[in-house]
Amino acid sequence: MAEAPPFPRTAPLAAEPLTEGSAAPPPLRPAGWLPALAVTGCVGAVLGYHGVAFADLAVFTVYAGLGLTLPGVLWVRVLYRRPHTLPEELALGLALGYAAEILCYLPARATGMPLLVAAWPMGTYAIFAAVPRLRAHCRRTRRARAPLWWSWCLALGVICLTLWIGTGYFADHPVALPPAAALPHLDMVARLMSHGPDGGPFGHDWFVHAHLAAASWITGVAPSVLLLRLAAPPMLAALVVLLAMAGRRFTGSRRQALAALAAAVFVAAPVLYTGDAAGVLAWTPPQEWATPAQTFGALLFAPLVVLLLDLFGDRPPGRGAWLVFAVLLAALAGAKAVYVPLLAAGLLAVVVVETVKWLAPPRRAVAALGLTACALAAQAALLGDAWQETAVRPLEFARASWAGLTGAADTAEAPMASLAGVAALGLLCGAITWSGVLGLVRRPRLLGRPPVVLALGMGAAGLGAVLLLGDPYLAQGDYLQAACPYLAMAAVHGLGCVARRAHVTFPAGLCAVLAGVAAACAVRWVFAVHVPLRPGAGELALYLPYLTLAGVVLAAGALLAATGQPRARVLALTLLLVTAAGTPAAWLGRALPVASPAVTAPAQPAGPGEVSGPAAGT
Repeated sequence: MAEAPPFPRTAPLAAEPLTEGSAAPPPLRPAGWLPALAVTGCVGAVLGYHGVAFADLAVFTVYAGLGLTLPGVLWVRVLYRRPHTLPEELALGLALGYAAEILCYLPARATGMPLLVAAWPMGTYAIFAAVPRLRAHCRRTRRARAPLWWSWCLALGVICLTLWIGTGYFADHPVALPPAAALPHLDMVARLMSHGPDGGPFGHDWFVHAHLAAASWITGVAPSVLLLRLAAPPMLAALVVLLAMAGRRFTGSRRQALAALAAAVFVAAPVLYTGDAAGVLAWTPPQEWATPAQTFGALLFAPLVVLLLDLFGDRPPGRGAWLVFAVLLAALAGAKAVYVPLLAAGLLAVVVVETVKWLAPPRRAVAALGLTACALAAQAALLGDAWQETAVRPLEFARASWAGLTGAADTAEAPMASLAGVAALGLLCGAITWSGVLGLVRRPRLLGRPPVVLALGMGAAGLGAVLLLGDPYLAQGDYLQAACPYLAMAAVHGLGCVARRAHVTFPAGLCAVLAGVAAACAVRWVFAVHVPLRPGAGELALYLPYLTLAGVVLAAGALLAATGQPRARVLALTLLLVTAAGTPAAWLGRALPVASPAVTAPAQPAGPGEVSGPAAGT
């Protein structure tokens, strides 16, 4: 039996090449540095405004640059042989630097010599200085070019996230008096600084605290300043670049990659209520710094997806990329517990689909799945009893959501019909947000591509975890949250494919988007359902807005079909309308005040940093 052929190119229909490398470095363009200077100025201004001393900022910047990013960049150039732009190299190098720092700090701390973590960057510089073949990689001889507008879009994304965290988390978490929510994180950092990981269980996700402990030992900056101020900006900047890299490899288009990036970092449930939604309707993006482990895990997971998309392509970057994959995977196992099981589920789906297609297992996917299985076993041994808090309890998340939406007591017994209804609401919100995936159904060849199967496999695993698992802190929701960026890529790719095939013009697409936003906002305004439900309000009020929106979508599709439009165009315009009724309408609903036609008391708005998405839009 013949072996399955290499996976096809990640984006076979893309008009622009995935790599734009040059053997000689292009001449330096001063305008190309303006986006980086804008990001640097914005981050410095935000940190300075929120009380970070210049000395702390300077010493941490030097450490992040010379102790984490530059050593990682050197090894990326040696092991990950593929042309990258300078921001891509820096983001990959920073992610690899974080992973190596943690894997070096833990044994150094266990032996009582925490400062030995500096052996990672110093050893890297010594090796590259001593080995002539490695010394050549200190100069960039191969680089990829990116258009200036692309660099500015990424810079604006980083600036938006910096301002978001500055007006939310920073404003609500002063360094001088850390709030109660930050104390457990500071306690973990203190324990890792004093006696290492043998001092007791640290929960599911504590590698980010090991990074903070190592950075505090090297720089002398207080852990509170690192946690509440300095640690977030470099992670957010690298995460934006890495998600854009993954999106471009997934879709084959820079424009679609930017749309996928926006859908990932600004993800929000299509809430058609006023007040504070809860549970299945309260989504948070992967970069929410209120839970540092979530951001850190997303940062380490994004380059793994980029590596997989390259390793599964027709031009793999070489065997050295597997070493980078293994190091990142080892760090991810303790950074955020939900990512390794999701990756295993996605890779298993790829192996099954490719084996069925080609009647032979794909070797690269099997190798990646084997490494992931080893990481999953190591994770189980590392976390130990921490897993015992999560057990199989179907619809536990729906039960908590029902209590939040109806205002019932947490101990109240929910009817099974109510649990099924709330779970259906959550599924409907997901279907609205990522309805663009249906655009791939008409193209089975694209639907069966490994990147799409990987994303859908992770999404299905995340959804299954939300519906079937129970956790005292509702941590099962993190599974779906972790898969959101890659579901967004699949949805944007499907929308792009169906719109391109149907020859949807820009004016027609814009009209469909505006109609979707207007329909969602109108339904929300007309029904004006406040959650938690007011006394005397029946649970049927929770479902009427969504049933009405579904009716509007069906009527719009029927109207388009009645005008004689081709089926492909009807599908494309309908999917654009439904997608716009999701995240875009949710953000607009949060920004605009809602004046109910009925007499209702407005809900108290959430303070900065309390709600990360437009779930509380009054």
